[in-house]
This record gives sequence, structure tokens and C-alpha cells, in this order.
Amino acid sequence: MTAPTVRVLPADWPLCDQLAPLAVTAVERLELTERIAALTLILDALAADDRPWFRLVGGGSPWRLAIWLHPDQVLRDRPRPQSPASVWEMAPPVAEPLPPAAADFSLPNAQRFLYQQLLLVRDLLDGAVTPRAVPAELSEAFQEAWLVTVDGRLQRLGLPHQSAAEHRLRFLHVFAPAGVLTPGHWSVFNQLWDGGLADQPAVLAKVRQLPSLGRRPRL
Repeated sequence: MTAPTVRVLPADWPLCDQLAPLAVTAVERLELTERIAALTLILDALAADDRPWFRLVGGGSPWRLAIWLHPDQVLRDRPRPQSPASVWEMAPPVAEPLPPAAADFSLPNAQRFLYQQLLLVRDLLDGAVTPRAVPAELSEAFQEAWLVTVDGRLQRLGLPHQSAAEHRLRFLHVFAPAGVLTPGHWSVFNQLWDGGLADQPAVLAKVRQLPSLGRRPRL
């Protein structure tokens, strides 16, 4: 098997040499070597966003895969600044951040990100997920739910993953504004994490029971 070609863009990003080998290893450990010939990681998001996106290019195996992400996904966690109590407490504008140094790179964060995204890609290639079969009004909720199943599987495989605690916080952040989360809703979460909901129709059926994200207050 030939290792995939991995590029990190922009090419002058200081930590390219640390990120690229991790991507090669993740592709190999998830048994995607024969299905992904080239992987490009594009770190050009304008603001920190926990919703990366990717694109598969090609008519079939092997594919070329591009993943767009913000550098913060693979850097050390930093404390979030607290909102000022009033306009008079606002700090001056933050200067343009300095390029990351070697010490800013986070091996655990980078691994968790890569394995999660690549297992999701494998689900798409296997046909386990068919985005066109998800109703538009449920697409955001389904994505959140499916990612819980992704990291639950990674945990059971002994591979890097986001923890159940991290997903619970995310679940709360996404669904609580749309309605009170009941024990029944958290039971759905546990089934997603533990593998009790293992295919798209089953996950979609449970997603319909969660608070509708269309009812969230708009900012």
C-alpha cells in the first residue's frame, strides 16, 4: 500500500511538518490508504469554527480529499475571554496574532480532529451516510448526532477521539436553546455514543425526537 500524499496549506504555515505525518498515520489506521490517494488540509478559515468541511474529488477510488479547518483545531486549547460587563470594560482591539510556535501545537487535538473527520469520510465512502436522504430541516441536528456515533466508535476502536463529556457539552449547546432537554433526550445521546443507534435511518428517527433546531432563538 502506498501512503497518501498529504499537503498542508498555506505551505508556509509554521507547523506543517508536525501535522502532515499525523494525517498519513490516521489514513493508514482507518484503512483508507487504497481509497484516498491525496489529502490536502487547508487552514484558511477566517475565524475559529468547530464545523470544518471537506470535499471528495474524483470519480471513484482512489479519491482526492480536501479538508478545510481553522488552525485552532490543532493547537493547544486557550481560555476564552469573558464577555465584558459593560461597553466601558471592553478591551482594545486584539492585534494580529503571531504565527504559532512549535509549543502551540497540540498532538491530542490534532489527532482527535483528524480521526473524527476521516472516519466520517469513510462513512460517506461506505454509504453508511447519504446526505441527500436527510431532510434539509434535520441536516444540522443529524450532523451533530452522527458525530456522536463517530467518536463513540473511535473510542471502542481505541483510536483518538473527542470524549463523551465534550460531546455532551456540544449536545447541550446545540439543542438546549430549542427546548428543555429531558432524560429521554439524554437517553438518545447515550444510545448514539454507545452504538445502540448504528445506521442512518435509526439515527434520523431519534433526531426527530430531539428539540427542533428551527425553534432556536435567533441572535
